[in-house]
Amino acid sequence: MVTLQPQRQASVEESEDNDNADNNKTIELLNTNRPALVIECLFGIFRFRVQNNELVPITKTMKLLCVLLLSFSLVVTVYCAYIRLSSAVGDTTKFVDIADEIPATVTLIRYILSAIQTTFFFNQENIRILATLAELDVKLHVNTNKDFYKKSHRVTVTTVILLFIIHVVVGFIDIISNDDIYSNKFSVLPIYFVYMEQSLEVSVFCLMIMMLTRRLNIINNYLLKFIDEKDDNKASVFIIRGKKDGLEEFNLIGRASSDNTKIRDLASTYDIIGESCALLNEMFNFQIFMTLVSSFIYVVITIWTSLYYYKSGEDPGSLVSTIMWSILVICLIASISLTCEMLLRSRTETKVLVNKIIMDYDLPQTMRVQAKALIELIEAWPLRIFIYDMFSVDITLMLKYISVSTTYLIVIIQISHFI
Repeated sequence: MVTLQPQRQASVEESEDNDNADNNKTIELLNTNRPALVIECLFGIFRFRVQNNELVPITKTMKLLCVLLLSFSLVVTVYCAYIRLSSAVGDTTKFVDIADEIPATVTLIRYILSAIQTTFFFNQENIRILATLAELDVKLHVNTNKDFYKKSHRVTVTTVILLFIIHVVVGFIDIISNDDIYSNKFSVLPIYFVYMEQSLEVSVFCLMIMMLTRRLNIINNYLLKFIDEKDDNKASVFIIRGKKDGLEEFNLIGRASSDNTKIRDLASTYDIIGESCALLNEMFNFQIFMTLVSSFIYVVITIWTSLYYYKSGEDPGSLVSTIMWSILVICLIASISLTCEMLLRSRTETKVLVNKIIMDYDLPQTMRVQAKALIELIEAWPLRIFIYDMFSVDITLMLKYISVSTTYLIVIIQISHFI
């Protein structure tokens, strides 16, 4: 018993060191998206909290703060919308003025339900995603590239700054382009904040998907490095190549041998990416669906108001702002589609590289068997984002969106002749 005590103490200390290292890696990963997550907290959306370099669920106080912020936002937005409608109905009642408030109402409902869902029901899922990705980074040896997290942080900062600039510019143009809005210019500010929150949620989703895409590209780099070095060993002519920095110089798989099991390790990392993608899909289902709904309502309202002002010959003062916000929400749909399409293309590249290994009969049988297992895992995890199992989020979503909008354009034009 005396000889076992130091060993047990050493194992406990080693496990504590491993836990601390995992927590530090999680915090380092969290810092890459911290600017966007901090702004989310200003809107009352709390995904988790940090305590002693560890991610833990939020407290009841933070949940109460979320409820208070949502209640305040709801009261202020409804009151400001009432002021705008009262001024619009003051002289002549126009249904088009009331219809312009429908997209803002849908966006407000989306914001409230999304904040409640994220803050109250998805704390553990958000913590699990970051902890899982931190574990994945250890397996992929991301620490061999010191600029990996810095580049991710720069992408987040650039996204947040660009988002802020776009909303400030669009809001400023909206205010100066509509003469009727000058008397109630402060009444539209809460609605602008709600629109910005919608764009922020889309940006967070895109950043999360980009995190998976970058790690899948790391797997592709390892596979490509293994294939290139094997081809170089076969070649009789030596080729001088430029030096590359980062993960591409690190060969995780190593040399081909019957005892090499690194492809199996890559299969386990791909399985982690697949599980994380499915978890992200579950978390952001509602946000993506409501973004589609609000953007479609924007397009329908824009088409209807355009026809109204064209037939009536009135000055389309509010039409300019409606068109700008419609373009903005369409850009949100485009960003979601392109981000998910990049993930699917990386998966396709992974499949092609693994197929090359399978078809290389000079490799040991054990490595080709591992590659076959990996290709089956790739088929099992398609890494495709679905909206409540109804729509697939990829580049074809934009085509479907344009097709449906064109159909409704024809329908509205036909109905307008009878009104």
